[in-house]
Amino acid sequence: MEQLKRTLTRKELYDLVWSTPILKLAEQFGLSDRGLAKICERNQVPVPGRGYWARLEAGQKVTKTPLRKMYTPELETVHIGGFRQAANPYVAFAIEATKAAKRVVAATQSSEAAQPRMIEIAPVSKKLVQKATLHASLQSFAAEIRSIAPERDGTVQLRWVKVHRDSVPRVLAFLGALATAFEPYGISFHGSGSRVQFIDSSAAVDFQITSPKKRVVSERNGWKFYENVYVGRLAFQIFGQAEGLKKNWVDTDGKTIEDCIGSIVESYRVNLLVQKEHDDKNREKARQREHMARRRDLAEKRKVREESRHEFLTILAQARREVDDLKLTISRIPADGLLPAEYDRMLTWAKERLAVLESQTTVESLQAALIEQNLFPEPDDLFDPEGDPPPKQNFWDD
Repeated sequence: MEQLKRTLTRKELYDLVWSTPILKLAEQFGLSDRGLAKICERNQVPVPGRGYWARLEAGQKVTKTPLRKMYTPELETVHIGGFRQAANPYVAFAIEATKAAKRVVAATQSSEAAQPRMIEIAPVSKKLVQKATLHASLQSFAAEIRSIAPERDGTVQLRWVKVHRDSVPRVLAFLGALATAFEPYGISFHGSGSRVQFIDSSAAVDFQITSPKKRVVSERNGWKFYENVYVGRLAFQIFGQAEGLKKNWVDTDGKTIEDCIGSIVESYRVNLLVQKEHDDKNREKARQREHMARRRDLAEKRKVREESRHEFLTILAQARREVDDLKLTISRIPADGLLPAEYDRMLTWAKERLAVLESQTTVESLQAALIEQNLFPEPDDLFDPEGDPPPKQNFWDD
């Protein structure tokens, strides 16, 4: 039966469960009777008890449990069928990117299986660590970690490698084996800066290597002492963006991280592909933010220019009205009569004022002012072919 997708009020759901047996009602919604009962319980909608429908069918007197009123309007809405809480968009993106990356890696592995391997990686044995040849990409990192003075408990730490001093040769041999295994895929070790990574041409993913400690108990003079001591094991962890993929490997009694190089390489390749997608998405978001910031900057400048244009035209209109008023006033003064001294001086000032305003409102003067203030440029340097951008909603709205 097709699943119904509905949003109900508590009263509507209450009327349904008291008019139709919950088993039948649940089928209409595509749910189990227990699932619908849980929805009712979660929304404080009472349901008929056991035997209610049998007594009703037998004509016996039955009572309905009243629906309790909720004083918060938001709690009066019930979602049944098709309602699902929105997933975290970052996690959803990582999940989809991981699926795509796994398909890419699986496809390349299938093609590799059909061809003879050009490089065979020999397993790294602890006994052969001292005889192992240091990988070329590790030369600088190896010299640096070997020069570090151990702490009191023998710890040597360089960036994200924190191990016991006795484990340093094994760490370098293990990283060398990884670097060799990565070579066919164009992936190389990078140990400078503040991180340790394996990188390819498009992405970089960090990792860490640690020496797990074990808590031991010792007794001296009747007192128990607890301390954490190194047990010679190593742990390798990938700090990647992939979801649902193994990223941690730890020595066990029957298996060491050297035995897991194949799975580490596969996981790392997937994480590098996911990281590339993640970086590309972030770059695209940055480009969009920059583009939107530029559009909003243009919009703000257009707004300021519109205000300047309005001010320019307002001043021009006022000047031309004043020119007309002055001309009218001057024309009505008798030309042959004797005027009082103050009045005559005012008339002289008015004529000078008129001359100034007329010179300021000529086509040539206005054109020069418009060019100087850049009010009507062609082409328009503030033009946005996409129109006005949406207004910024909050501080984080880029």
